[in-house]
Amino acid sequence: MTDVEPSPYGDCKFVARVEHIKTFIQAIKSICFNDYGMVQVSEDGLRITVEQGKSIQATLFMPPGAFMEFRVQDFQCFGVKMNVLSECLSLFGSADCSLRMMYRDKGDPLKIILYPHDDDDVSTECAIKTMDCDEPIDYDQNLKDPDLNVIFVRGPNLSKVFNELEKSAEEFEFVTSPNRPHFKITTVGIMQAVFSVEVAKTSPMMMMFNCKQTVVARYKSQQIRMTNKAMQSATKVAIKTNSVGLLELHLVMQGDSQEEIFIQFFIIPLLNTD
Repeated sequence: MTDVEPSPYGDCKFVARVEHIKTFIQAIKSICFNDYGMVQVSEDGLRITVEQGKSIQATLFMPPGAFMEFRVQDFQCFGVKMNVLSECLSLFGSADCSLRMMYRDKGDPLKIILYPHDDDDVSTECAIKTMDCDEPIDYDQNLKDPDLNVIFVRGPNLSKVFNELEKSAEEFEFVTSPNRPHFKITTVGIMQAVFSVEVAKTSPMMMMFNCKQTVVARYKSQQIRMTNKAMQSATKVAIKTNSVGLLELHLVMQGDSQEEIFIQFFIIPLLNTD
């Protein structure tokens, strides 16, 4: 009889390793706007989704290729406290660390092990309580319209535009159009003070421009501001809107090893009061 070598991870149904966690921590912190997040793991990769009511949703996505190691058995889904996850990942401060995540089965904790690169004799392990959670809202189905407006822009440029906008604004108005102004952001602040930024489709910050209809929609400033942390670290951003103004911001963050982490925001427009 041949002995079968036991797995070093026991009966874990999910095991993953990230060699450098700086970008992963930035991504986690950029979506910590609610207490709880839903973790989904499949052969497609890792997703962590956070929602606030039915007005904004953010999903962090890492494909298997973004990990040094990625193993999953069946589809795994569980909830975690986002602030606990963020704090555990930040235990070594700004020190460069590798990360191992392990999850055994429903009701078991998510184990996080950090290994600082500058000290081979040190590591720390956290066991994060998991819980049952509801399925996230599937906004993606609402953005399958062939007449969708799609714009790709350079992340640092868009972040600069947002930083120039009025900080006390109560609402943001987005205009995407095949005609001028091709892409316009207007803030409406206290006493209805208005400030606008226009970006032509020929602007150097534009990477792709494909708008088939004029869409004008307003959003709560607070929700747009929730994208700031991710925006500051993004290399490029896809902006998508459908005919009713459902807004998707799809951001790409690049890690130290050139791996890509994706952050996807869905923001519900305010009702048209015209």
